[in-house]
Amino acid sequence: MPDKLHTPEIQDDGVWMTASSFTIFTMTAGFGLLESGRVSSKDEVNVMVKNVVDVIFGGLAYWMFGYGFTFGDNFINPYIGVGDYFFDPEREDPTPDKAGTSYSLFIFQMSFATTTSTIVSAGMAERIHLRSHCFVSFFITLVHSVAGHWVWHKSGVFRTMGVVDSAGCSAVSLIRICETNAKSRSSLPIQKKRK
Repeated sequence: MPDKLHTPEIQDDGVWMTASSFTIFTMTAGFGLLESGRVSSKDEVNVMVKNVVDVIFGGLAYWMFGYGFTFGDNFINPYIGVGDYFFDPEREDPTPDKAGTSYSLFIFQMSFATTTSTIVSAGMAERIHLRSHCFVSFFITLVHSVAGHWVWHKSGVFRTMGVVDSAGCSAVSLIRICETNAKSRSSLPIQKKRK
């Protein structure tokens, strides 16, 4: 039986990332409760469903393309990652230690990507239909992944300039601001012309 005090550091990192991921995922429920307090009582359920949709469609988008856009190495590019689509770490390295850490990193980064869309949904409460919100959740996760590449990938444009963002706030905040601005402008109430 291995000595528990001398486990490899890489396993410790994986455990920490997984625990942190669950903490970040609980933010989705918190934002849902905050948002439900800002809307009329008839829209509270709709708000909570939209927060669940953010995790489902955002997670799907991150699994399909987002991880590849953030960490893909097939073509070194400072603006977008290429490769590693449909995330499967066992495709390249089937060893349990590295695959486990890769899964931890995937879940950790996916929690940031899905939270990005969840944060913004408060600005769109009572302004967007669920079908449109599903599309936006999927799309904004991909946009977040591109911004994540700029900061977190070793050849990313901001990373090569010396930017260090281990907490994830710069990519999340950049996308949150741009998305809220675009959504708010596109969903302004239609003004009737007066004669």
